[in-house]
Amino acid sequence: MGQTKGFSLLLQEQNREVAKKLGTATLLMFTLPIISFYIGLYVLFPNKDEPLMWSGGLAVFFTNVVIAGYVISAFSEEDEIDEVQQRISGGNSSSGKAAGDGDLAGPRVGA
Repeated sequence: MGQTKGFSLLLQEQNREVAKKLGTATLLMFTLPIISFYIGLYVLFPNKDEPLMWSGGLAVFFTNVVIAGYVISAFSEEDEIDEVQQRISGGNSSSGKAAGDGDLAGPRVGA
């Protein structure tokens, strides 16, 4: 089986949701700060002493909003590995090790 690299990884079915989030965040990161800068410069703050400073601050604020939104959406994703581990262990592991062959308790090491 050949190795899959680059953009084709995002096109695989299991990665499409992540690709949508990444594309949306990238688009917003590119457009929202620029649009907010010019709206601040010409609409919100034209009569301030330093309209460029206020507009730049507004653009930085919206940059942080986009980053925070992406981080929150990334942490709110379901973790498929946890679901698999719960199915394998049956939810009755008291020692922290999963039932079965014990490989889920830690990484595989050695031969």
